[in-house]
Amino acid sequence: MQTLKLLEYRHPDKGAQLRFDSLIGIDDKKEDLLFTLKNILDKKGMEKWIKSHHGKGLPYLEGIISSDALIILSGDVGCGKTELAHCIATPLSKEMGGETIVLFETPSNIRGGGHVGELSSRITAAFDGAKVGLRKGEYGILLVDEADDLATSRDQMQAHHEDRSGVNVLIKEIDKIKRENVNLAVILITNRPNSIDPAVARRAALHLSFGRPEKQVLGVLLQRVFEGAKFNNGTVEELANACLKKKTSYSYSDITNRIGKQSLVTAWKRNTPLSKEIILEVISKTEPSPIITENQKV
Repeated sequence: MQTLKLLEYRHPDKGAQLRFDSLIGIDDKKEDLLFTLKNILDKKGMEKWIKSHHGKGLPYLEGIISSDALIILSGDVGCGKTELAHCIATPLSKEMGGETIVLFETPSNIRGGGHVGELSSRITAAFDGAKVGLRKGEYGILLVDEADDLATSRDQMQAHHEDRSGVNVLIKEIDKIKRENVNLAVILITNRPNSIDPAVARRAALHLSFGRPEKQVLGVLLQRVFEGAKFNNGTVEELANACLKKKTSYSYSDITNRIGKQSLVTAWKRNTPLSKEIILEVISKTEPSPIITENQKV
């Protein structure tokens, strides 16, 4: 049997909580992801709710929801989906009373070398590795980034037999999680949601789509990034308007990792306070990262 080395992160972790708290403007997605993961992994919570409100149970609906172990996060690059997936296990642990949650991540070369049957074997090995890696009483999340590499629609003309076989195995492994009563959730991350096979998409308990920040969220983001700078009333709105004048919207990482950092470095080099003028100068020189379209691959 083929083995696959998974990256492994144990939670709770203080650094992960800080990263979770620093994700601004996506509070609704953070809340939805936490609730859904807790529902997948903490079966007692749903059972308690049903007992409290529906004494005779909801057998049909219970059967449907108990089969969902998959979550899909999709959207453009730099909008927080991957970072959220990487740090969600710590706040989830808190929600579940401090339980240990292990995040398993598939390697970037999950497809292997393209040999016949290799992709299917490596998908199976990833799921088996996550199950074996869980100690008694622990909960797990298996994270698959760039999931369109594994779950490309079998109806696409360019889909090779190897890819179709891989999707079949992926579906089988997702279904086995609930059949085997494993404390494991699966998160697939993709920049190209329309390329995901419909049978995979149908199995998702939750599909969150991430976009670039609009004006209101942009203002909150800028306020947080430049917290501590001495701004006059209306400065944040002026900065937001300067960002919105670009033909393409900035992503979250454009604001934090490019405009934020470059503004700080510029003020430092000039040995002057971080000012509105410096930030506007950086914005004028910084073009937003390109939007990834469905026919592009990153």
